[in-house]
Amino acid sequence: MKEFILGIDQGSTGSKAMIVNAQGEVVVSAYRRIRSFYPQEGWLEHDPNEMWSSVRECIQEIALQFDMKSVLAIGVTNQRETTILWDRVTGEALTPAISWQCTRGAKMIEQWAPFADEILAKTGLISSPYYSASKVAWILQNDPALQRRAERGEICFGTVNTWIIWNLTGGRVHKTDSSNAGRTMFFDIHTGAWDESLLRKMDLPSAMLPEVCPCDEWFGLATEPVNVFTDDVPILASIGDQMSALFGQSCFSRGEAKCTIGTCLNLVSYTGKLEEPVAGILPAIANHRAGEISYEIEGGVYVAGSIIEWLIEQLGVAASPKEVDELAQQVETTDGVYFVPAFQGLRAPHWNAEARALNIGLSRYHDKRHICRAALESIALQTNDVVETMKECFGIRLQVLRVDGGVAKSDFVLQLFANLIGCRIERPQNTDRTPMGAVYTAGLKAGLWKDLDEIRSLWKLDRAFEPQITPEQRAAHILGWKEAVSRSLNWVK
Repeated sequence: MKEFILGIDQGSTGSKAMIVNAQGEVVVSAYRRIRSFYPQEGWLEHDPNEMWSSVRECIQEIALQFDMKSVLAIGVTNQRETTILWDRVTGEALTPAISWQCTRGAKMIEQWAPFADEILAKTGLISSPYYSASKVAWILQNDPALQRRAERGEICFGTVNTWIIWNLTGGRVHKTDSSNAGRTMFFDIHTGAWDESLLRKMDLPSAMLPEVCPCDEWFGLATEPVNVFTDDVPILASIGDQMSALFGQSCFSRGEAKCTIGTCLNLVSYTGKLEEPVAGILPAIANHRAGEISYEIEGGVYVAGSIIEWLIEQLGVAASPKEVDELAQQVETTDGVYFVPAFQGLRAPHWNAEARALNIGLSRYHDKRHICRAALESIALQTNDVVETMKECFGIRLQVLRVDGGVAKSDFVLQLFANLIGCRIERPQNTDRTPMGAVYTAGLKAGLWKDLDEIRSLWKLDRAFEPQITPEQRAAHILGWKEAVSRSLNWVK
Protein backbone atom coordinates (compact mmCIF):
# COMPACT_ATOMS: atom_id res chain seq x y z
CA MET A 1 0.00 0.00 0.00
CA LYS A 2 1.25 3.47 -0.90
CA GLU A 3 1.22 5.43 2.38
CA PHE A 4 4.55 7.27 2.39
CA ILE A 5 5.46 10.78 1.20
CA LEU A 6 8.86 11.75 -0.21
CA GLY A 7 9.93 15.23 0.90
CA ILE A 8 12.69 17.10 -0.94
CA ASP A 9 14.36 20.19 0.50
CA GLN A 10 17.00 21.99 -1.55
CA GLY A 11 18.62 24.62 0.70
CA SER A 12 21.50 27.07 0.76
CA THR A 13 24.06 24.66 2.20
CA GLY A 14 22.73 21.32 1.01
CA SER A 15 19.91 19.07 -0.12
CA LYS A 16 17.83 16.67 1.92
CA ALA A 17 15.34 13.98 1.03
CA MET A 18 13.19 12.05 3.49
CA ILE A 19 10.48 9.43 3.58
CA VAL A 20 7.64 10.19 6.00
CA ASN A 21 4.95 7.72 7.09
CA ALA A 22 1.28 8.32 7.92
CA GLN A 23 2.19 9.00 11.57
CA GLY A 24 4.40 11.90 10.50
CA GLU A 25 7.60 10.01 11.36
CA VAL A 26 10.76 10.17 9.28
CA VAL A 27 11.52 6.62 8.18
CA VAL A 28 14.74 7.29 6.30
CA SER A 29 16.59 10.41 5.13
CA ALA A 30 19.69 11.45 3.23
CA TYR A 31 21.71 14.67 2.96
CA ARG A 32 24.29 16.13 0.59
CA ARG A 33 26.17 19.41 1.01
CA ILE A 34 26.53 21.79 -1.91
CA ARG A 35 29.30 24.28 -2.52
CA SER A 36 29.04 28.05 -2.44
CA PHE A 37 31.18 30.25 -4.67
CA TYR A 38 32.19 33.87 -4.04
CA PRO A 39 33.59 35.22 -7.34
CA GLN A 40 33.50 38.85 -6.20
CA GLU A 41 32.73 40.89 -3.11
CA GLY A 42 29.00 40.63 -2.44
CA TRP A 43 28.47 37.81 -4.95
CA LEU A 44 27.36 34.30 -4.03
CA GLU A 45 26.64 31.48 -6.48
CA HIS A 46 25.91 27.76 -6.61
CA ASP A 47 26.30 25.25 -9.41
CA PRO A 48 22.76 24.36 -10.66
CA ASN A 49 23.94 20.93 -11.82
CA GLU A 50 25.40 20.22 -8.40
CA MET A 51 22.13 21.31 -6.80
CA TRP A 52 20.19 18.81 -8.91
CA SER A 53 22.80 16.04 -8.55
CA SER A 54 22.74 16.46 -4.75
CA VAL A 55 18.95 15.93 -4.80
CA ARG A 56 19.30 12.97 -7.16
CA GLU A 57 21.96 11.36 -4.96
CA CYS A 58 19.79 11.78 -1.86
CA ILE A 59 16.90 10.04 -3.60
CA GLN A 60 19.18 7.25 -4.81
CA GLU A 61 20.58 6.73 -1.31
CA ILE A 62 17.08 6.46 0.11
CA ALA A 63 16.12 3.98 -2.61
CA LEU A 64 18.87 1.63 -1.38
CA GLN A 65 17.11 1.44 1.99
CA PHE A 66 13.44 1.81 1.11
CA ASP A 67 10.94 0.40 -1.39
CA MET A 68 10.12 3.47 -3.50
CA LYS A 69 7.04 1.71 -4.89
CA SER A 70 5.40 2.61 -1.54
CA VAL A 71 5.72 6.36 -2.21
CA LEU A 72 2.33 7.97 -2.70
CA ALA A 73 3.46 11.48 -3.64
CA ILE A 74 6.34 13.96 -3.56
CA GLY A 75 6.56 17.41 -1.96
CA VAL A 76 9.30 19.90 -2.88
CA THR A 77 10.57 22.87 -0.87
CA ASN A 78 13.50 25.16 -1.54
CA GLN A 79 15.65 28.20 -0.87
CA ARG A 80 13.39 30.79 -2.41
CA GLU A 81 14.83 33.80 -4.24
CA THR A 82 17.85 32.05 -5.79
CA THR A 83 17.67 32.43 -9.59
CA ILE A 84 18.52 30.03 -12.44
CA LEU A 85 18.20 30.30 -16.24
CA TRP A 86 18.34 27.25 -18.49
CA ASP A 87 17.79 26.19 -22.10
CA ARG A 88 14.18 25.18 -22.72
CA VAL A 89 15.15 22.45 -25.22
CA THR A 90 18.32 20.93 -23.80
CA GLY A 91 17.74 21.68 -20.10
CA GLU A 92 21.32 22.99 -19.88
CA ALA A 93 21.88 25.57 -17.14
CA LEU A 94 22.97 28.81 -18.80
CA THR A 95 23.98 30.68 -15.66
CA PRO A 96 25.15 29.87 -12.16
CA ALA A 97 22.43 29.74 -9.55
CA ILE A 98 22.60 33.30 -8.21
CA SER A 99 21.92 33.04 -4.51
CA TRP A 100 19.32 34.94 -2.54
CA GLN A 101 22.32 36.27 -0.58
CA CYS A 102 23.97 37.75 -3.69
CA THR A 103 23.88 41.55 -3.95
CA ARG A 104 25.08 42.00 -7.53
CA GLY A 105 21.67 43.38 -8.51
CA ALA A 106 22.02 46.48 -6.33
CA LYS A 107 22.46 48.75 -9.36
CA MET A 108 19.18 47.45 -10.80
CA ILE A 109 17.43 48.41 -7.59
CA GLU A 110 18.81 51.94 -7.93
CA GLN A 111 17.43 52.12 -11.48
CA TRP A 112 14.03 50.95 -10.28
CA ALA A 113 13.76 53.52 -7.50
CA PRO A 114 11.09 55.57 -9.37
CA PHE A 115 8.60 52.69 -9.09
CA ALA A 116 9.69 51.23 -5.73
CA ASP A 117 6.31 52.18 -4.24
CA GLU A 118 4.52 50.21 -6.96
CA ILE A 119 6.71 47.19 -6.20
CA LEU A 120 5.85 47.41 -2.50
CA ALA A 121 2.13 47.88 -3.12
CA LYS A 122 1.80 44.94 -5.53
CA THR A 123 4.34 42.42 -4.27
CA GLY A 124 4.51 43.25 -0.57
CA LEU A 125 8.30 43.41 -0.90
CA ILE A 126 10.78 46.20 -0.29
CA SER A 127 12.76 46.83 -3.47
CA SER A 128 15.97 44.93 -2.73
CA PRO A 129 18.69 42.88 -4.49
CA TYR A 130 17.70 40.06 -2.12
CA TYR A 131 14.81 39.08 -4.45
CA SER A 132 14.92 37.33 -7.83
CA ALA A 133 14.02 40.30 -10.05
CA SER A 134 17.31 42.17 -9.76
CA LYS A 135 19.30 38.96 -10.27
CA VAL A 136 17.66 37.94 -13.53
CA ALA A 137 17.61 41.56 -14.75
CA TRP A 138 21.34 41.82 -14.07
CA ILE A 139 21.99 38.62 -16.05
CA LEU A 140 19.99 39.74 -19.07
CA GLN A 141 21.31 43.30 -19.05
CA ASN A 142 24.87 41.98 -19.09
CA ASP A 143 24.22 39.40 -21.83
CA PRO A 144 22.16 40.84 -24.73
CA ALA A 145 22.17 37.45 -26.49
CA LEU A 146 20.44 35.87 -23.50
CA GLN A 147 17.98 38.76 -23.41
CA ARG A 148 17.00 38.09 -27.04
CA ARG A 149 16.68 34.36 -26.40
CA ALA A 150 14.53 35.04 -23.33
CA GLU A 151 12.23 37.25 -25.42
CA ARG A 152 11.85 34.40 -27.92
CA GLY A 153 10.90 31.96 -25.14
CA GLU A 154 14.02 29.83 -25.65
CA ILE A 155 15.08 30.22 -22.03
CA CYS A 156 13.41 29.11 -18.82
CA PHE A 157 13.57 31.20 -15.67
CA GLY A 158 13.02 29.58 -12.35
CA THR A 159 13.67 29.62 -8.66
CA VAL A 160 15.14 26.44 -7.23
CA ASN A 161 11.83 24.58 -6.89
CA THR A 162 11.16 25.07 -10.60
CA TRP A 163 14.63 23.79 -11.50
CA ILE A 164 14.21 20.69 -9.31
CA ILE A 165 10.72 19.93 -10.67
CA TRP A 166 12.01 20.38 -14.24
CA ASN A 167 14.71 17.79 -13.61
CA LEU A 168 12.50 15.40 -11.64
CA THR A 169 10.08 15.32 -14.57
CA GLY A 170 12.76 14.95 -17.22
CA GLY A 171 12.22 18.47 -18.57
CA ARG A 172 8.48 18.05 -19.06
CA VAL A 173 7.19 20.55 -16.48
CA HIS A 174 7.98 24.26 -16.15
CA LYS A 175 5.88 25.32 -13.17
CA THR A 176 6.23 27.19 -9.91
CA ASP A 177 3.90 27.81 -7.01
CA SER A 178 2.47 31.07 -5.72
CA SER A 179 4.56 31.10 -2.51
CA ASN A 180 7.81 31.04 -4.51
CA ALA A 181 6.49 33.34 -7.24
CA GLY A 182 5.66 35.84 -4.50
CA ARG A 183 9.38 36.17 -3.69
CA THR A 184 10.48 37.24 -7.17
CA MET A 185 9.45 40.91 -6.84
CA PHE A 186 7.36 40.84 -10.01
CA PHE A 187 4.39 38.78 -8.78
CA ASP A 188 1.22 40.46 -7.52
CA ILE A 189 0.27 38.74 -4.25
CA HIS A 190 -3.19 40.36 -4.39
CA THR A 191 -4.18 38.95 -7.80
CA GLY A 192 -1.97 35.84 -7.72
CA ALA A 193 -0.41 36.52 -11.13
CA TRP A 194 2.78 37.79 -12.76
CA ASP A 195 2.52 41.57 -12.99
CA GLU A 196 2.90 42.73 -16.59
CA SER A 197 3.47 46.36 -15.63
CA LEU A 198 6.43 45.52 -13.39
CA LEU A 199 7.85 43.11 -15.97
CA ARG A 200 7.80 45.85 -18.63
CA LYS A 201 9.48 48.38 -16.35
CA MET A 202 12.14 45.81 -15.38
CA ASP A 203 12.57 44.70 -19.03
CA LEU A 204 11.93 41.08 -18.12
CA PRO A 205 10.31 38.93 -20.85
CA SER A 206 7.22 37.04 -19.70
CA ALA A 207 8.02 34.29 -22.25
CA MET A 208 10.66 32.86 -19.91
CA LEU A 209 8.41 32.58 -16.86
CA PRO A 210 6.95 29.34 -15.47
CA GLU A 211 3.26 28.68 -15.02
CA VAL A 212 2.13 29.68 -11.52
CA CYS A 213 0.08 27.08 -9.63
CA PRO A 214 -1.28 26.57 -6.12
CA CYS A 215 1.11 24.89 -3.70
CA ASP A 216 -0.92 21.66 -3.79
CA GLU A 217 -1.02 21.31 -7.56
CA TRP A 218 -0.18 18.47 -9.93
CA PHE A 219 3.43 19.27 -10.81
CA GLY A 220 3.88 16.27 -13.07
CA LEU A 221 5.23 12.75 -12.63
CA ALA A 222 8.71 12.13 -11.27
CA THR A 223 10.66 10.06 -13.78
CA GLU A 224 14.21 10.92 -12.68
CA PRO A 225 16.33 9.25 -11.46
CA VAL A 226 15.14 6.56 -13.87
CA ASN A 227 16.59 3.76 -11.78
CA VAL A 228 14.44 4.84 -8.81
CA PHE A 229 11.04 5.88 -10.14
CA THR A 230 10.13 2.80 -12.12
CA ASP A 231 6.52 3.61 -11.21
CA ASP A 232 5.90 7.26 -11.95
CA VAL A 233 5.18 9.18 -8.73
CA PRO A 234 3.15 12.43 -8.74
CA ILE A 235 4.69 15.65 -7.45
CA LEU A 236 1.79 17.17 -5.51
CA ALA A 237 3.38 20.03 -3.61
CA SER A 238 5.80 22.90 -4.15
CA ILE A 239 6.27 25.53 -1.46
CA GLY A 240 9.00 27.98 -0.40
CA ASP A 241 11.12 26.94 2.56
CA GLN A 242 9.91 29.47 5.12
CA MET A 243 6.26 28.87 4.28
CA SER A 244 6.89 25.15 4.37
CA ALA A 245 8.45 25.37 7.84
CA LEU A 246 5.46 27.42 9.08
CA PHE A 247 3.11 24.69 7.83
CA GLY A 248 5.41 21.99 9.17
CA GLN A 249 5.27 23.60 12.62
CA SER A 250 1.44 23.42 12.51
CA CYS A 251 1.05 27.20 12.72
CA PHE A 252 -2.43 27.59 11.24
CA SER A 253 -3.99 30.31 13.45
CA ARG A 254 -3.33 34.04 13.54
CA GLY A 255 -0.38 34.91 15.75
CA GLU A 256 1.15 31.44 15.76
CA ALA A 257 4.79 31.74 14.75
CA LYS A 258 7.89 29.79 13.96
CA CYS A 259 11.54 30.68 13.66
CA THR A 260 13.84 28.68 11.42
CA ILE A 261 17.43 29.09 12.60
CA GLY A 262 19.62 27.96 9.75
CA THR A 263 22.19 29.76 7.61
CA CYS A 264 19.93 32.78 7.89
CA LEU A 265 16.91 33.23 10.11
CA ASN A 266 13.29 33.87 9.34
CA LEU A 267 10.61 34.59 11.89
CA VAL A 268 7.24 33.98 10.30
CA SER A 269 3.82 34.52 11.85
CA TYR A 270 0.60 33.22 10.35
CA THR A 271 -1.99 35.96 9.74
CA GLY A 272 -4.51 34.24 7.47
CA LYS A 273 -5.48 37.50 5.81
CA LEU A 274 -3.19 39.73 3.76
CA GLU A 275 -1.55 42.46 5.84
CA GLU A 276 0.08 45.63 4.58
CA PRO A 277 3.89 45.86 4.91
CA VAL A 278 4.90 47.92 7.94
CA ALA A 279 8.32 48.81 9.37
CA GLY A 280 10.20 46.26 7.31
CA ILE A 281 7.91 43.36 8.23
CA LEU A 282 6.60 42.03 4.95
CA PRO A 283 3.54 39.99 3.94
CA ALA A 284 3.78 36.83 1.88
CA ILE A 285 1.63 33.95 0.69
CA ALA A 286 1.85 31.31 3.44
CA ASN A 287 0.19 28.53 1.48
CA HIS A 288 -2.21 28.10 -1.40
CA ARG A 289 -4.08 24.84 -0.97
CA ALA A 290 -7.59 23.49 -1.15
CA GLY A 291 -8.43 26.45 -3.37
CA GLU A 292 -7.63 29.08 -0.73
CA ILE A 293 -4.70 31.45 -0.26
CA SER A 294 -3.53 32.11 3.28
CA TYR A 295 -0.98 34.75 4.26
CA GLU A 296 1.83 35.36 6.72
CA ILE A 297 4.18 38.14 7.76
CA GLU A 298 7.94 37.68 7.75
CA GLY A 299 10.97 39.21 9.30
CA GLY A 300 14.20 37.89 7.89
CA VAL A 301 17.73 38.04 9.28
CA TYR A 302 20.73 37.60 6.98
CA VAL A 303 23.13 36.06 9.47
CA ALA A 304 22.22 33.33 11.95
CA GLY A 305 23.98 29.97 11.72
CA SER A 306 26.43 31.47 9.23
CA ILE A 307 27.99 33.50 12.06
CA ILE A 308 29.07 30.20 13.61
CA GLU A 309 30.66 29.19 10.30
CA TRP A 310 32.42 32.57 10.19
CA LEU A 311 33.84 32.13 13.68
CA ILE A 312 35.19 28.71 12.67
CA GLU A 313 36.33 29.26 9.09
CA GLN A 314 37.41 32.90 8.99
CA LEU A 315 38.47 33.64 12.57
CA GLY A 316 39.54 30.15 13.62
CA VAL A 317 38.35 30.66 17.21
CA ALA A 318 36.87 27.15 17.30
CA ALA A 319 37.00 23.92 15.33
CA SER A 320 33.29 23.07 15.30
CA PRO A 321 29.83 24.48 16.13
CA LYS A 322 29.90 22.37 19.30
CA GLU A 323 33.11 24.09 20.42
CA VAL A 324 31.60 27.55 19.74
CA ASP A 325 28.67 26.52 21.95
CA GLU A 326 30.99 25.25 24.69
CA LEU A 327 33.18 28.37 24.64
CA ALA A 328 30.12 30.63 24.92
CA GLN A 329 28.89 28.72 27.97
CA GLN A 330 32.17 29.25 29.82
CA VAL A 331 31.21 32.86 30.61
CA GLU A 332 27.96 33.87 32.30
CA THR A 333 27.64 37.10 30.31
CA THR A 334 29.40 38.90 27.48
CA ASP A 335 30.48 41.56 29.99
CA GLY A 336 29.23 44.35 27.74
CA VAL A 337 30.33 42.94 24.38
CA TYR A 338 27.88 43.10 21.47
CA PHE A 339 28.34 41.54 18.04
CA VAL A 340 26.21 42.99 15.22
CA PRO A 341 26.69 40.55 12.29
CA ALA A 342 25.80 42.96 9.48
CA PHE A 343 28.14 41.34 6.98
CA GLN A 344 25.70 42.01 4.13
CA GLY A 345 23.77 44.83 5.75
CA LEU A 346 20.72 44.29 7.93
CA ARG A 347 17.29 42.99 6.95
CA ALA A 348 14.13 43.25 9.03
CA PRO A 349 13.21 45.50 10.64
CA HIS A 350 16.11 47.81 9.67
CA TRP A 351 16.54 47.07 5.94
CA ASN A 352 19.84 48.90 5.83
CA ALA A 353 22.10 47.63 3.05
CA GLU A 354 24.89 50.01 4.09
CA ALA A 355 25.25 48.58 7.61
CA ARG A 356 28.36 46.52 8.37
CA ALA A 357 29.34 44.16 11.12
CA LEU A 358 30.88 45.38 14.33
CA ASN A 359 32.11 43.91 17.60
CA ILE A 360 31.84 46.59 20.26
CA GLY A 361 32.54 46.82 23.97
CA LEU A 362 35.85 44.93 23.85
CA SER A 363 38.72 45.47 26.26
CA ARG A 364 41.91 43.52 26.97
CA TYR A 365 39.91 41.55 29.52
CA HIS A 366 37.71 39.92 26.88
CA ASP A 367 38.63 36.80 24.96
CA LYS A 368 37.16 34.37 22.43
CA ARG A 369 34.64 33.09 24.97
CA HIS A 370 32.97 36.50 25.15
CA ILE A 371 33.08 36.87 21.37
CA CYS A 372 31.44 33.46 20.89
CA ARG A 373 28.72 34.26 23.40
CA ALA A 374 28.09 37.68 21.86
CA ALA A 375 27.84 36.06 18.42
CA LEU A 376 25.26 33.52 19.61
CA GLU A 377 23.34 36.19 21.51
CA SER A 378 23.18 38.24 18.31
CA ILE A 379 21.01 35.54 16.72
CA ALA A 380 18.45 35.90 19.52
CA LEU A 381 18.71 39.70 19.67
CA GLN A 382 18.11 40.08 15.93
CA THR A 383 15.07 37.83 16.33
CA ASN A 384 13.80 39.97 19.18
CA ASP A 385 13.98 43.05 16.94
CA VAL A 386 11.50 41.32 14.64
CA VAL A 387 9.29 40.12 17.52
CA GLU A 388 9.07 43.63 18.96
CA THR A 389 8.17 45.11 15.58
CA MET A 390 5.43 42.52 14.97
CA LYS A 391 3.98 43.36 18.38
CA GLU A 392 4.08 47.13 17.84
CA CYS A 393 2.80 47.16 14.26
CA PHE A 394 0.51 44.14 14.01
CA GLY A 395 -0.58 43.51 17.58
CA ILE A 396 0.93 40.01 17.54
CA ARG A 397 2.11 39.17 21.06
CA LEU A 398 4.05 35.95 21.06
CA GLN A 399 3.42 33.67 23.99
CA VAL A 400 5.09 30.72 22.28
CA LEU A 401 7.66 30.58 19.49
CA ARG A 402 8.30 27.27 17.75
CA VAL A 403 11.83 26.82 16.44
CA ASP A 404 13.52 24.55 13.95
CA GLY A 405 16.64 24.35 11.79
CA GLY A 406 20.16 23.20 12.53
CA VAL A 407 20.97 25.79 15.20
CA ALA A 408 17.78 24.87 17.10
CA LYS A 409 19.50 21.68 18.23
CA SER A 410 21.54 23.79 20.70
CA ASP A 411 19.89 23.96 24.13
CA PHE A 412 22.13 26.89 25.01
CA VAL A 413 21.04 28.98 22.01
CA LEU A 414 17.37 28.27 22.68
CA GLN A 415 17.74 29.33 26.31
CA LEU A 416 19.26 32.59 25.03
CA PHE A 417 16.17 32.93 22.82
CA ALA A 418 13.81 32.45 25.77
CA ASN A 419 15.79 34.93 27.91
CA LEU A 420 16.23 37.66 25.31
CA ILE A 421 12.82 37.40 23.60
CA GLY A 422 10.94 36.83 26.83
CA CYS A 423 8.62 34.01 25.77
CA ARG A 424 8.35 30.22 25.80
CA ILE A 425 10.43 28.53 23.11
CA GLU A 426 9.27 25.12 21.82
CA ARG A 427 11.44 22.67 19.91
CA PRO A 428 9.74 19.71 18.20
CA GLN A 429 11.12 16.19 18.28
CA ASN A 430 11.94 16.48 14.60
CA THR A 431 13.67 19.81 13.95
CA ASP A 432 13.58 19.32 10.15
CA ARG A 433 10.24 21.10 9.84
CA THR A 434 11.00 22.70 6.47
CA PRO A 435 10.59 19.52 4.41
CA MET A 436 7.69 18.47 6.65
CA GLY A 437 5.55 21.35 5.37
CA ALA A 438 5.98 20.14 1.78
CA VAL A 439 5.29 16.59 2.95
CA TYR A 440 2.07 17.61 4.72
CA THR A 441 0.89 19.68 1.73
CA ALA A 442 1.47 16.75 -0.64
CA GLY A 443 -0.06 14.25 1.78
CA LEU A 444 -3.22 16.31 2.23
CA LYS A 445 -3.57 16.59 -1.54
CA ALA A 446 -3.07 12.83 -1.92
CA GLY A 447 -5.57 12.02 0.85
CA LEU A 448 -3.07 10.49 3.28
CA TRP A 449 -4.22 12.99 5.91
CA LYS A 450 -7.70 14.45 6.00
CA ASP A 451 -7.40 17.93 7.52
CA LEU A 452 -5.33 20.43 9.52
CA ASP A 453 -6.47 19.00 12.86
CA GLU A 454 -4.88 15.70 11.91
CA ILE A 455 -1.70 17.52 10.90
CA ARG A 456 -1.65 19.32 14.29
CA SER A 457 -1.84 15.98 16.07
CA LEU A 458 1.39 14.85 14.39
CA TRP A 459 3.49 17.63 15.99
CA LYS A 460 5.42 16.35 19.05
CA LEU A 461 7.29 18.45 21.64
CA ASP A 462 10.91 17.65 22.41
CA ARG A 463 11.68 20.40 24.92
CA ALA A 464 10.42 23.81 25.99
CA PHE A 465 12.55 26.71 27.26
CA GLU A 466 11.23 29.41 29.62
CA PRO A 467 12.89 32.78 30.42
CA GLN A 468 15.43 32.57 33.26
CA ILE A 469 16.40 36.24 33.61
CA THR A 470 14.41 39.14 35.03
CA PRO A 471 12.55 41.60 32.78
CA GLU A 472 14.95 44.31 34.01
CA GLN A 473 18.01 42.29 32.99
CA ARG A 474 16.47 41.63 29.61
CA ALA A 475 15.58 45.31 29.06
CA ALA A 476 19.12 46.45 29.91
CA HIS A 477 20.67 43.95 27.51
CA ILE A 478 18.34 44.94 24.69
CA LEU A 479 19.08 48.62 25.26
CA GLY A 480 22.80 47.94 24.77
CA TRP A 481 22.06 45.93 21.65
CA LYS A 482 20.00 48.73 20.08
CA GLU A 483 22.85 51.17 20.70
CA ALA A 484 25.31 48.78 19.02
CA VAL A 485 23.00 48.35 16.01
CA SER A 486 22.64 52.12 15.63
CA ARG A 487 26.42 52.42 15.33
CA SER A 488 26.58 49.76 12.59
CA LEU A 489 24.10 51.50 10.29
CA ASN A 490 25.05 53.34 7.10
CA TRP A 491 28.73 52.46 7.37
CA VAL A 492 29.17 52.05 3.61
CA LYS A 493 29.13 55.50 2.03
